[in-house]
Amino acid sequence: MTDEDTRPDAKRVTTPSGEAWVVREEPLLIELAEGDRVLTMRTPGHDEELAVGFLLGEGILSDRAELQDVEALPAGEGPEPDEDGPPVDRVRVTLRPGVELGPVARERLSRAHAIRPSCGLCGLTSPAALARSLPELRPGPRVGLAELNAWGERMRAEQRTFQATGGSHAAAVFSAAGELWGVREDVGRHNALDKVLGRCVLDGRDLSQAVVILSGRGGYELVLKALRLRVPVVASVSAASSLAVELADEHGATLVGFLRDGGGRVYCDDERLREPAE
Repeated sequence: MTDEDTRPDAKRVTTPSGEAWVVREEPLLIELAEGDRVLTMRTPGHDEELAVGFLLGEGILSDRAELQDVEALPAGEGPEPDEDGPPVDRVRVTLRPGVELGPVARERLSRAHAIRPSCGLCGLTSPAALARSLPELRPGPRVGLAELNAWGERMRAEQRTFQATGGSHAAAVFSAAGELWGVREDVGRHNALDKVLGRCVLDGRDLSQAVVILSGRGGYELVLKALRLRVPVVASVSAASSLAVELADEHGATLVGFLRDGGGRVYCDDERLREPAE
């Protein structure tokens, strides 16, 4: 058995400079039993979590209770959706009886039909339209910059795909007490967040008392996903974008960037921080 066979997240390639590991990027089809489907490019693994996090994070579904079953179907297993095309991995999502997608949900699903890993909002309409009907945030946890930095370091220690390839993004979710609820990596930053949020939803975690840590910048689409699942605190290793700051500020979320050397830049709502922000 080769290394390629044992690593679903990375592949070893031969380059003019020698051998190198690169992060895997492969298609995944998310199917709803009603016939709707979305194709995304992702790093294989945790596909059920990705589907759940995507459907809730995009506002296509509003609650875990709307889901009846989530089933991963590896390529070649069961009838293929496209008989003329190559086999692709799939996740089949079944909604509970009586649950139907409304016009807004169907519009969001149709717009997301061709997701790109680096851009969860490419091709969508205005940010204001996307942020409508966000749930109200609870007060949430009180945390300190020192804790956020420590949690960022904990996330980095878990980034095995990045350590091997240098080509993956990561997202982590922590409880207010610092319990690590999950870390996920992916070639796409929004996929990584979908995966870890999906894991938390399937585990029944109370995300209204959670903190999300991002390995890169705090972009609008990532903050939007977190707010849709009622996460009140989002912190990133890098900077936040202007739209992300506006969104977090408008909805009372705490947004922190530049987690390093025990400090950070608090962009909005420092009331959840236990010590004064610099």
